[in-house]
Amino acid sequence: MGYFESVRHVVIKADIVLLVIDARMPDMTRNVELEELVDRTGKNLVYVFNKCDLVSQGDLKKLKDKFSNAFFVSGVKNRGIANLRTGILIIARRMGIELPHVGVIGYPNVGKSAIINALAHGSRTKVSSVAGTTKGLQWVKVGKIRVIDSPGVIQYTEGEKKLGLMGAKNPEQMRDPDIVAGEIIEHCLKKNKASFEKYYGIKIAEGASTEEILIEIGKKRGFLAKGGIVDEKRTSINIIREWQTGKLKI
Repeated sequence: MGYFESVRHVVIKADIVLLVIDARMPDMTRNVELEELVDRTGKNLVYVFNKCDLVSQGDLKKLKDKFSNAFFVSGVKNRGIANLRTGILIIARRMGIELPHVGVIGYPNVGKSAIINALAHGSRTKVSSVAGTTKGLQWVKVGKIRVIDSPGVIQYTEGEKKLGLMGAKNPEQMRDPDIVAGEIIEHCLKKNKASFEKYYGIKIAEGASTEEILIEIGKKRGFLAKGGIVDEKRTSINIIREWQTGKLKI
């Protein structure tokens, strides 16, 4: 069964559909095609913003103001999960359903399985920062809720920069990791320059290019090739990996 066909199957089987979105990149990790699919089936769509522990309070407030009916959680740190569980049961009660079937959909690496595990109070599905962990449909019984997990969906039109930033492609498999790392640097500087400088222990000069910043990070981390030249590929992969695993926060 293909990725999109699997997700379509989840939506059809579910009474309530959770669309998991990365709070660090809400616009980028919303999938319009999935939202339209849920809308066509008439199912209840619930937005769940995950990885809220990795964003500033200011950005989180903006999201809460814009999506007042959404849930804001950290699956890994078990934050907001109790509210999500209660919210699901309230929606089900309004629908007149005693044992709701809940579908969980979204891009790879937005944290779908981590949320399911938190709901289930334990590791019932495999969780990994490496893209493509969930290979097929998985059912997990969580108290009075039955949850259906799905594989992540990648649209073939998505570029490598976007997939890398979302964590939907592993850096070692990228053709141009330096370009993706540059995109991450720009994103972090736009969101929280001070936090980025503090994390890497560097001071970024006014007007510095992403390549100059990348080289500065490589020097700081000791990622040097022969002759003391910065290994830009190793540095780029390290930046991408730290972003994808949540070590690099905004």
